[in-house]
Amino acid sequence: MPGLIVNGTITRTKVAPGADLVGYSGFSASNYLEQPYNPDLDFGTGDFCVMGWVKSSGIAGDQTIVSRFASDSASPDWRLELKSSTGYIGFRVNSTDIVTGSQNLANGIWAFVTAVRSAGVVSIYVDNSLVGSAANTTDLDNTDALLGVGIVPVASPTSYFNGSLALLRISATAPTADQIAKIYNDEKVLFQENAQATLYGTSDAVTALAHDPVTDLLHVGTSDGRSVFQGLRRVDNTTDAVGTAISASNGMVAEE
Repeated sequence: MPGLIVNGTITRTKVAPGADLVGYSGFSASNYLEQPYNPDLDFGTGDFCVMGWVKSSGIAGDQTIVSRFASDSASPDWRLELKSSTGYIGFRVNSTDIVTGSQNLANGIWAFVTAVRSAGVVSIYVDNSLVGSAANTTDLDNTDALLGVGIVPVASPTSYFNGSLALLRISATAPTADQIAKIYNDEKVLFQENAQATLYGTSDAVTALAHDPVTDLLHVGTSDGRSVFQGLRRVDNTTDAVGTAISASNGMVAEE
């Protein structure tokens, strides 16, 4: 499937001082991300999910987080956005508001937002809380549609997002409320100061893996050392190369 195309220049900035994870910002009518037609995004009348982290820099008109539109604006279309009048998250289909949340996100703080359609109901979550839902079964198949990140990808891109986005993803499945809560809790630690999220060193060639069932830590070996992960966050590392194996149990680790 086609990847995202960078139009103009997009800014990458750490989500917190010293953190590994970056957010993307600087969206405008000439600076945005776009994906050509992707049949995997033809959801028909079925389930789907759009989720990611957003940080608003202020409200000046309705602001698009992610949207799918034909360049000539022919329907069907959909848009996940930040509403100008309230700072609430909203989801539109064919330019009609389907559901709007009830929590102001125009505060410059990272928030996890999810729009999910399951069994004909569109629900919006902020962090791990349900903030709105409404029925919708619109057929969203559109073979002329483009995906826009930070804008509406029509002939003259509009409604750009004034803030930062991170870890944006889309699926043709509908996570449960418990799964959304787990994703939020697993990922929120990556937005803390000095949060490490990558393998230690410069090598991404994994030579060995071991999970400690007592400490629930994952040990990952590379030629640069052993990275220790608690969930998604790297909490420790060594600097000695790991060759072929790691064994970990009850806090004791052996490697070769």
